[in-house]
Amino acid sequence: MKNIKPFTLSLILKLIFLTISINAQSNNNYSDLIKECEDLIIKKMESDNIIGVSAAIIINDSVIWKRGFGFADKANNVSMSENTVVNIASATKTFTALAIMQLQEKGLLDINQPLNKYMPQFNPLTRGENLDNVTIKSIITHSSGIQTDVLKNTDLESGKYTDVLEFINESYLLYPPGLVESYSNSGYNILGHLIKQVTGQDYPEYIHKNILKPIGMDNSGFLIDSLKGRTRVYSGGESLHDYGFSGIASGGIYTNINDFIKYAIELMHAYKGMNSSLINASTIQEMFSLQTDNVIIESNKKGLGWFMFKNDSVFAVTHAGDAVTGHAEICMIPEKNTAALILINSAEGESLKRDFSFNFINKFGLSVPDIIPPPVIKEAHNEIKFIDLPPGVLKKHAGDYSQGFSYLTISSEDGGLVINRDGKQFILKALSENEFVPYEKVGQDSLSVKDNERYCFMDYNDFHILFHEKGNNESRLGYKLNTFNTSSITTKLGVYEHYGYQLLMGDTKFKGAELSISDDRILMLKLIAFDGEYSFPLNVISDEYAVTSGLGAGFGFTVRFTGDEYYDIVDFGGITFRKVK
Repeated sequence: MKNIKPFTLSLILKLIFLTISINAQSNNNYSDLIKECEDLIIKKMESDNIIGVSAAIIINDSVIWKRGFGFADKANNVSMSENTVVNIASATKTFTALAIMQLQEKGLLDINQPLNKYMPQFNPLTRGENLDNVTIKSIITHSSGIQTDVLKNTDLESGKYTDVLEFINESYLLYPPGLVESYSNSGYNILGHLIKQVTGQDYPEYIHKNILKPIGMDNSGFLIDSLKGRTRVYSGGESLHDYGFSGIASGGIYTNINDFIKYAIELMHAYKGMNSSLINASTIQEMFSLQTDNVIIESNKKGLGWFMFKNDSVFAVTHAGDAVTGHAEICMIPEKNTAALILINSAEGESLKRDFSFNFINKFGLSVPDIIPPPVIKEAHNEIKFIDLPPGVLKKHAGDYSQGFSYLTISSEDGGLVINRDGKQFILKALSENEFVPYEKVGQDSLSVKDNERYCFMDYNDFHILFHEKGNNESRLGYKLNTFNTSSITTKLGVYEHYGYQLLMGDTKFKGAELSISDDRILMLKLIAFDGEYSFPLNVISDEYAVTSGLGAGFGFTVRFTGDEYYDIVDFGGITFRKVK
């Protein structure tokens, strides 16, 4: 990334004097909330080198505040306002989910049915999973197992959202459907393709006709619409060219705060049972209710197309958008007709977007723990009473467990298990076949019991999963990697150069890759980018395929090993690397 330049005094003054004033509907009862929001935005803009922000707050159905800060176009001294159009990135997924639910209301599809009932051409590679379990709902809730993204032709000039299905059909499902929440842009682009297939309308056309136009979002749409008032986008304080993303059903909508307000109010009115041109009350109430209780390993509570903060007294639905082109978030408390919205035109805005939303929901009795699902391991033994396990059970647990970007090793030694983690060694003593108490090795001969901790194992299909329980906190450490014949891949090891398609936006452009085998006989892939290096273990499926591994890391890709007469080739999500044979 470029060095972040400090704000000048003149820019700070412009933030104060060249912004849109507080809306006339402001209510003095919320003056403290408004001041906190403004102070946060101004502070974060200065510290994080953010160029432009617009935001709004709705309380009890009234827009009490909306305001623009900084610049939509710094070079031409154009201020950011509530009319400035910004890419909302992944918040687009709420529109895609809404469109799918509209089609269900019309009887054109059923989200509980397999995707391939409506798209028989959906045919990804599997390891025995039944594709009938990949339902439309599982894609909406990111629990289908479809890989995170397709990197090839991600810019709007070289690709389109309907290309994704072909790429996914050349990739593996990462997990059995319903096992793991794994955030998938690819899945939502396939939903966009589904909308086109069911209705005969291209995704942008459908969204314009059935969502934007009916509620008067006249200044919203897609990059191809050449919308007036669109912001410049910035990284490191410097303007970038907005190439747009081909995955428009997962992140392609542009809007401004005034139109975003219309969207939030319409959805909250529908939830309350008021007449809506978008959706029936029962449908939006379903979308705003918890839908992922049956997902075994879940990172966040979710409705249909929405993340949920929920406790015994109140809930909020939210969706963020994060991209090189900027950041956005919509956060609603439907039962109170209350919402907060923010749009940011700078790559550095993720922290501001997060703090703005968290501070808002805190005012209404919610906090970060309210988005975390209940633990997978429902009960652990309180009484410590050890048992001896047969060697076959210990062997089943021994192995290497992927943690997304690292791994840990469990070995069977002297009738027990030993785990090395975070530079420390622990002896695991069994309470049952799948539950163990850790004892930390201290010095040569001493052991220190961690009696409030447990290591627990769970099987799901062919996945052997390791959990760590500490008090009331649970973390899934990973799943056991396949063993493989290292000699079959020895010739593929080495450094590869990038060739072919290159990502156009941001600093994460690829220079090369490296395949190696670790001391623990794990196949490691290192991606060498202009902004750094990223290494992670691969789960080997065959001599031709592997997948990145980890549980709910939001980073899942198929890796393919091919070649021709002259080169060995590695394909990572559609990005290719080669080395001379």
